[in-house]
Amino acid sequence: MTETGRGRERTFDAIILIIFDMMMLESAFLATYWFRFYSGFWLVPLGIPPMGMYLGFSALILAVFFCIFYVSGMYTLRGGRTLVDDLLGLFKGAALAGLLVLAMTFFLNRMAFSRSFFGLFFLSTFGFLTVGRILARILLRSVLHQGRTGIRTLVVGTSPMRRRLLHLVRELPGLSIRPVGWLTTPDDSTDDVQTEAPEQATILDASGRRRVTPAVGEIPLLGDVADVRSLVLENHIDLVVLTVPFEQLPLVKKVALELANLNVDLQFVPDLMALHTSRMRLKEIGGIPFISVREEALSGVDRIVKRVFDLVATGLGLIFLLPLLAGLALLVKISSPGPVFYRQARMGRDGAEFDMIKFRTMRTDAELQSGPVWTTESDPRITPIGSVLRRFSLDEFPQLWNVLRGDMSLVGPRPERRVFVEEFSRKMPRYFERHRVQSGLTGWAQVHGLRGNTSIEDRTLYDLYYMENWSLGLDIRILLMTIHHVLRGENAY
Repeated sequence: MTETGRGRERTFDAIILIIFDMMMLESAFLATYWFRFYSGFWLVPLGIPPMGMYLGFSALILAVFFCIFYVSGMYTLRGGRTLVDDLLGLFKGAALAGLLVLAMTFFLNRMAFSRSFFGLFFLSTFGFLTVGRILARILLRSVLHQGRTGIRTLVVGTSPMRRRLLHLVRELPGLSIRPVGWLTTPDDSTDDVQTEAPEQATILDASGRRRVTPAVGEIPLLGDVADVRSLVLENHIDLVVLTVPFEQLPLVKKVALELANLNVDLQFVPDLMALHTSRMRLKEIGGIPFISVREEALSGVDRIVKRVFDLVATGLGLIFLLPLLAGLALLVKISSPGPVFYRQARMGRDGAEFDMIKFRTMRTDAELQSGPVWTTESDPRITPIGSVLRRFSLDEFPQLWNVLRGDMSLVGPRPERRVFVEEFSRKMPRYFERHRVQSGLTGWAQVHGLRGNTSIEDRTLYDLYYMENWSLGLDIRILLMTIHHVLRGENAY
């Protein structure tokens, strides 16, 4: 694909998303108008207002929504946005647009708009927009872009962040990023290449000759960074990602010069593992850029907002889940001898221990001989009903009581027993920093498949990312992702 073609394609994607969003907003507007004034469910004591007046105002509403969605980036970087990202963006944008439009109606009292109409309209917008965004994605992927491989990405370097990037692409199929190959750098040793790339793949080199080369996971080694410009052109690359250690920072400038005048994006992924952090923030003070490597986990007001959200969400959840909890308790009681609930000391915020509550899923003498050990797949200690509860994480529901007590939060790093915390802290220098925030019922690591007997290093990095990037929106996103992963039952045993 030519450079001009790639630019047109990205513009076309944005146009499709805009059209679908505006169509669904107008559909929500018309459906609300019919429901409010013609369905018979609502009284219309002052008569049905003229539709023309409402349609004229709908154009202004669409303009408000478009401006908010545009400013919040809903029509850019589609390849870096999953469906969950889109839905969260739609929810926040619709809420803000609703407040702005309702404020506008108070300044237009002479036109006598129905307040209940706008209330119904904004209640329906998120549902309509969700359907529209799903349909737009299906259209773009299945119909208009048949044979397209997404954002063709070339990865440079062998830093640990490259492995995390490839893992992210595999774990989030909603991303349109498609790594097609990788390049070595002058400072990459032969051991690094062989360790990272035990497999082989047949590819074309810069001169067009076929050759067999090592491959990193599923992506082939295309050559050296010295040939980056020619390889970008030959492989129709849209994005080059530099995953090099800080010692190779001059390489960023060199590659940028090599790619000058090409319609290709260049991004640098810093080796955050070398700094034992999860992200960097760029701030500007008086025109001087500051890169923040570490910041406070949660500020005072953040803790208040998070606690209020936990109490409200947990209280509502317990009201709806009480019948289910009662049924599960009965199943545990009649399935095997022993108590319904299992209490275990776990380490929470600031190293304080608390009794975490779960439905009992093992025999009462499970650790009598083995002592504290990790649960394994097909563990003989698990009861038959316990395996079902673990498969769908139903055994975790009693921890809602821990959330109400303040021992835990709905979202946060999963708590471990002291013996494991001490062991992991010796292996990971920053492991104990997970305890700077409240432990959680679910977490950022868990919704990325890192639960059970998985890499402690990866889990720690995901937990640190959560701490350093906390927001209420991120908590809501994790809770929505948890539902999906619970149904998949990934690493749940």
